[in-house]
Order: sequence, then structure tokens, then C-alpha cells
Amino acid sequence: MSEVVQRRRNLVGVIAPTAGLLAAGLLVWQGSYAAFSATTQDNTNTWSSATLSLVNNGGTAAYAATTTATFGGANLKPGATGTTCLTVKSIGTSGGTLAMYESALADSAPSVGAQIKLTVTQGVAGADVQANCAGFPAVFTTVVTNQPLSTFPATYATAVGTTAIASGTVLEAYKVVWTFVSTGSNVTDNTLQNKTVTAGFTWEVE
Repeated sequence: MSEVVQRRRNLVGVIAPTAGLLAAGLLVWQGSYAAFSATTQDNTNTWSSATLSLVNNGGTAAYAATTTATFGGANLKPGATGTTCLTVKSIGTSGGTLAMYESALADSAPSVGAQIKLTVTQGVAGADVQANCAGFPAVFTTVVTNQPLSTFPATYATAVGTTAIASGTVLEAYKVVWTFVSTGSNVTDNTLQNKTVTAGFTWEVE
């Protein structure tokens, strides 16, 4: 065998294993970067705030955010009493806790507000309840009894009639019975002649 032929055989012996290793490495590389894949997504996630909305009918057929002169009377003497109803309507997209409190008070001196005492009952109504209390719920809760105007709870934190309400349209009827109570003395009662007390009430849901 010639020396040239022997060198060629030796060279092939060296190159062939190397080429084989390169080919195997190429197959591994292709296997690493040529695979199946799949994905899934959840897009356009949105957060929006709810609304809380209350209106009352002031004892009438029309609802409004603010009503006036629903309760009270004129030319009163000790022993006078009256009953008036109204409906509070919640129309929010969220539920909450509804409560009633006195948001304004202008009293006389001496205080006639101390002698005007309120008893308040409430219940969930199936339909509007107006001033004459027709259709007032048969199932109700007395939330305050003989509470003087002068000391009626005046903040949401101390409010009366705290009740949970659901989202959507909810009708909550309130019956307010007021009585002008004697002081127990004709002399003291006489000091209350020609006096006026004015109060405002707020229903709030949080």
C-alpha cells in the first residue's frame, strides 16, 4: 500500500467520527428549537365602581333626592299627635346598610323640641307607601320609641333603623308618629306657647 493511500485512510478515520458528532449535535439542536406550543389568554379585565342612590317620596307619589315638610303640624297644644308615612327607594347597583338620622335641628328656647317625641317604624314595602300610610308593610320593626326631636340621633354612626338592603330597587317604608308631650306642669307648658322647632332627616346608605 502506498504512503499516499495510507494517509487518506487515516484522514477519513479522523474526519468520519467528527462529522458524525457534528450531525448528532445538529439533530439535538434542531430538536431543542423545533417543538409544538400552545397558549391561552384572558384579556380586557375591567374593574368599575358601584353606585349607591337613594330617593324618597316625601309621602307623595313623586320621588326626589330632597323633599320638604313631610312631618309636623301647626297650632299644636300638648297632647296633639300625628302619623305620616313615606318611602325611601334605593336604586343603587350595590347593596349596603341603610339608616335614618336627624341632619338638621332649629329649636326654640325653651325647647319645644324636647316635647315633640317620635316613634318610628319601618318595613320593606312591595309598593310605594304615601303619607296616609295605606299599604304600610304588615311586617315592620319599631326602630325608636318616644324619641325627643332635641336628642334624636344626629349622625350615621348613631342612626336608627339600621338595616341591610340588597342591590337593585328596594322600597323601605317609614311610619313616623309624633306626639306633643306635656311637661307635666301647666306653668311650664305655657312657656312653650308660640314656639317652633324645625327638623330635617336624612336616610343614608353605606
